[in-house]
Amino acid sequence: MTTTLATVIITFVEGSTAMNIISKSALGSINEIKKKFRRKRDEAELAFDVGKMNRDLLKRMLVVCGRVGDETAAQYERKAKELGSDFILEKGRSWILTQKTIRENYDPTHHKGVLLIGTNKELPATQISYQGSYGFTDWFIQDLDGDGIPDFPFGRIFGPTETVLYHMDPFIVDSDIAVVFDSQPSRSNRHVKALVELGFDVEVLYRYTEAEAKLLSVSEFILQFSDGVFTARIHGTPDRWATHNSIILSHDQASAIKFEGYPVVFSEACSTAQEGPLLKAFLNSGASYIGATLDTMNNIEPFDDWRTCAYSDGWKFGFLDLLDSHELIGEVKLAVDKALTENLESKVIAELENVRKGETTTLTIDNAVSTAEWVLFGNPLRSSTVGPNADFTPGRLVVDT
Repeated sequence: MTTTLATVIITFVEGSTAMNIISKSALGSINEIKKKFRRKRDEAELAFDVGKMNRDLLKRMLVVCGRVGDETAAQYERKAKELGSDFILEKGRSWILTQKTIRENYDPTHHKGVLLIGTNKELPATQISYQGSYGFTDWFIQDLDGDGIPDFPFGRIFGPTETVLYHMDPFIVDSDIAVVFDSQPSRSNRHVKALVELGFDVEVLYRYTEAEAKLLSVSEFILQFSDGVFTARIHGTPDRWATHNSIILSHDQASAIKFEGYPVVFSEACSTAQEGPLLKAFLNSGASYIGATLDTMNNIEPFDDWRTCAYSDGWKFGFLDLLDSHELIGEVKLAVDKALTENLESKVIAELENVRKGETTTLTIDNAVSTAEWVLFGNPLRSSTVGPNADFTPGRLVVDT
């Protein structure tokens, strides 16, 4: 059947872990909703082209390597030389020193993004805290001109040597598949509609099962949303995505997925971007990851423009909005960070400025946390995750708690 986005009907099956894949035409409209809930796909249907990143683009990457050991750093330097990327070894023990080194070496007319190599101990990020919980962020280091607004794309990678080398030069899949993890999908289809307008074939999962491992392995975009009733929506820890009574995806399960084409994983749940088992599992399995290092907070009032919504909905819908406006994932993340920062109240800006100056690590305002806590773990020069004829604008953000 043919229908419009406004009248799309999503059908669920009791006890199943997923809902219909939505197939769309090249124009991005929905032209068929599969009647059979879980049709079996053969291997040919889940085989897609993969290729290396553009070599000329990688020549415009600035690689900054922390204190990972001389032999390991030498391997990364050789890889950077092979790619034609500029390479800096940074042994400072402060994010301020790293930022100073980058300022002295980056060329905004040449470089397209910075790839940081190392854990927070090996290449320090900025420590932040909220309500007694501590995390780290690279949000402050993005501000290279000192005006308080992020202005350059950054990504970070760490892990075993083979993991880091892969993220420096990953394979990219062209599948146009997006997978959404949502524990309450019958509540709203706005995320699915957004991804369809971005050109994706979409599947929504309640939780991970081994049956979805192959589908996930060829996906370009994997999203975890935390909307709906507090006791039923997905929450996060450094170990897993979970509801109050069900594991949605554990680090062991993520470790078992071997991603074929460097998907972008976005998680809205709290604290999943800390350097814990879940993040490590995704990185080691060949995925990039965008998430928060502290609590994520939903808006309690509607907003006409995501740029004025410095909550998790503002960030995620801003990210979805700008995927079709920028060529690289690092550019998309930077554009979201910048837009939200430019619309903050003066008291929020002042609190962030106190952290930047080193006067405190503590954030007390929700909007300050929601603006600064998002981190991109992965290569910022990865191409933007969109399908054919992508065209999405979020519109009004509702209260969804």
